[in-house]
Amino acid sequence: MTEIRPGVAVIVLNFNKREELLACLASVGALDYEPYQVVVVDNASGDGSAEAAAEAFPHYHLLRNETNLGAPLGRNRGEAFVQAQLAADYLLFLDNDTTVDPDFLGHLSRALSADPGAAIACGKAYTAYPSNTIMSVGMVANLTTGAVYDRGAGETDLGQYDEAGPVDACGGFGFLVRAEFFRALGGLDGSFTPYGWEEVDLCLRARCAGHRCIYVPEAVIYHKGGKIGRGPVEAYERHKARNYITLIWRHTSPWQKLSCFIFVAIKELMNISKLIFQGNFRIIGSHFKGLFEFLLQRRP
Repeated sequence: MTEIRPGVAVIVLNFNKREELLACLASVGALDYEPYQVVVVDNASGDGSAEAAAEAFPHYHLLRNETNLGAPLGRNRGEAFVQAQLAADYLLFLDNDTTVDPDFLGHLSRALSADPGAAIACGKAYTAYPSNTIMSVGMVANLTTGAVYDRGAGETDLGQYDEAGPVDACGGFGFLVRAEFFRALGGLDGSFTPYGWEEVDLCLRARCAGHRCIYVPEAVIYHKGGKIGRGPVEAYERHKARNYITLIWRHTSPWQKLSCFIFVAIKELMNISKLIFQGNFRIIGSHFKGLFEFLLQRRP
C-alpha cells in the first residue's frame, strides 16, 4: 500500500550567501520525499544569490524582496506565497547556510503525522558538514532562570541525544511546522526583526495553545551559522540582546520576571567579565545598546 505523505513547502531564506545557498538548495533537491515544493525568499541580496539560484534551480519558486525584511517577515512572506499559490500541509523553514540529509524531511514529517499534539519538529543539527559536533538538538527555554539555549551545543555526538521527545523550542535555522497551525498563530512575530528569538517566541506561543515541539534525532541537518566557530558578532549580539529581553518580558509572569532579572543579571556580569578579559569591549557595548533599544520600545 502506497504511503500518502503530507505535501510540504520548503521555504529557504537567503541574504548574501551565494555559495551557501546553492549548496543548501542542492541538498534540498536530493530529499527523498514527495510531494514537496521549494520557495526561495531572497532578502534583497547584492551578491548575485538570487540570479545564481534562478539559473541553477529554475524549477524552484523565487521571491525577490526589494528590501531586506529580516528573518521573521522574510519567512512570513514565503508562507504567504505558499498559502496563495501552492498547496502544503507542512512548512519546512531552512536558513541558507544549512544542508540536509536526504531523509531529513521524511523523518520530520512522519514524526509530526504520528503525533497529533505536536505542531513543530526539529532534527539533530551538526556544525558545518562534515561534522560530528552538535550545533543543536532542540532548545531549552527556562522561564524561571531566563536560560534559553541550544541543547548539546559544542558537544561531540556520542549518541547521548539519540532519544526522541519534546523540547521547549526548535531552532529557526531548520524546523517543520503544520501550515494551518502556523497561520493560526499569525506566523512569526515581526517585532523580532531583523532576527533573534522569533522561533522561540513561536514555539512558546504554540505551547500556550496546547501543542508540543518535538525533537527527532534521525532527522540530520548541518548548519554553518551559530557562535560555535565564528564567535560573537557586534550587530548580531545587539539584536539578540534586545529581542531576548522582549522574549522574556512577553512570556513570563511577574514573579518569573523578578527571578529572571536576578539570574540574568548574574550571568551577564560573568559574561561581561569574560568579554573584558578577551578585550571584546564592542560586544559589551552591543549588549547595552540592545537593552536601551528594548527600553525605548517599552516607553508609553
